[in-house]
Amino acid sequence: MPTMLKLNLPYPPSINHYWRHVGQRVLISKKGREYRAEVSGLLNRKRVEPLVGPLSVDIELHMPDRRRRDIDNVLKAMLDALQWGGAFLDDNQVMRLAIEKVVPENKSKPKRRTKAEIAAGVEKPKPLQGEAIVWIAEVQTENLAAADRICLRCQKSFASLGPANRICDDCNEDNREISPNAAPTWSGKRHNGKAL
Repeated sequence: MPTMLKLNLPYPPSINHYWRHVGQRVLISKKGREYRAEVSGLLNRKRVEPLVGPLSVDIELHMPDRRRRDIDNVLKAMLDALQWGGAFLDDNQVMRLAIEKVVPENKSKPKRRTKAEIAAGVEKPKPLQGEAIVWIAEVQTENLAAADRICLRCQKSFASLGPANRICDDCNEDNREISPNAAPTWSGKRHNGKAL
C-alpha cells in the first residue's frame, strides 16, 4: 500500500525573495534558509522517513492576504525545503504536481482593540498567516503506464500505453501514410501560431 504524508507548512517565501546574488555567487536568502530550517524542524518532530520512488504532490496554498500573487512562485522554495528536510530524497521523484490557491474571504483588517479590551487583557489579534497544506503520496508505477492522455497532434483524449505514447493511433496512422520524401506544405515559419 502506498505511503502518504499530510503536512501543514508555513507559507513559503516567493522565488523573488528566495535567492540572493552575492558578487558572482547565487545563494539562498535568509528568508529561504529560515523557511528551510522551519520545515526541516517540523519534519524532524514528526519523525518523517524519506519517501522513495515516484511521488504525487498536492498543495493547497492558503494566501496570507488578498494581494495578487502567482502560485508558481512558491513551488521551488517549498519543494527544496521538503527535500532538504527529508520528506523525499530528490524532487525529481515528483511525477505529478497539483497546486490550488485559496484566497481569504475577509477583506477587512483585524478589528482594533478598545481601551476596555486592552484593560481586560484581551490579546492583540494576530495578522493572517498563510499556510500550505501538502499531501505527498507514493505512486504505484503500474498506474503511470496506462492512462488517458491528450494526443499532441489532434488534441483528442485516447488510451495511452505509457508516458512515451503521446500520439493516438489515428494520428500515428496518418504519420505512416506521409511519405518521408514529401515536401512540407509550409515554410516552417509561423506568425501568431498560424503557418505562413
